[in-house]
Amino acid sequence: MASILKSRHFSEGINTAQAEVFNWEDVAGRAKQYLETVREQAQKLLADAKQEAAAIRKQASDSGVAAGQQQVEQQANQLANRMAADQVAQAMKNIHALGEQLEQATQLWLRQWQHETIPLAIAIAEKLVARQIDADPEILMSWIEDSIRLSHGARKLRLRIHPTEVARLRPALDEWIQEYSKSNPIELIEDEKVGAAGLILDSNDGRIDMQLQSQLNRLREELA
Repeated sequence: MASILKSRHFSEGINTAQAEVFNWEDVAGRAKQYLETVREQAQKLLADAKQEAAAIRKQASDSGVAAGQQQVEQQANQLANRMAADQVAQAMKNIHALGEQLEQATQLWLRQWQHETIPLAIAIAEKLVARQIDADPEILMSWIEDSIRLSHGARKLRLRIHPTEVARLRPALDEWIQEYSKSNPIELIEDEKVGAAGLILDSNDGRIDMQLQSQLNRLREELA
């Protein structure tokens, strides 16, 4: 029997009732075709899912690699910055140490220079000035005048000069003292204790020491 009666029901017609019969082969064919379609769709969905999963994994992997590279680059930059900072700090430390060494060397050189050069310069200056005073008596006379001006208003002036200088400056010295004594008496004293090329002026206000050696000593103290 090619077909079976799966179900029977009656449909109301105009004259008679008719039975509705289903063909099994047609239903089976349709079902098989449907299953194939579903299977194909399922396989496609599975393939798409696998492809999407692979894409997701690749994207995740790429993202991970990129993140890893970014992290490595960040760490490398941090390391480079730290190394650069350490190098700069070390360089600054070396420069500071070098500066201190230069400062110490400079101070040592200055002390050495003061210890050796200043006394030499003073000795040279003493000889040059003494020679100049010996060649030009007016220099010592100008020192006498400067001392008198510095002691302006003082009384009881006593001018002490080495006998050699007194002999060399006369008669100009006697003439100058006589002229000055008209307003303020001054006593000339020949004193061998006074250094050559110089003088000492005593008064009731104190003493003005214009000896060459005394002036050079003051200069030495200022330079020390």
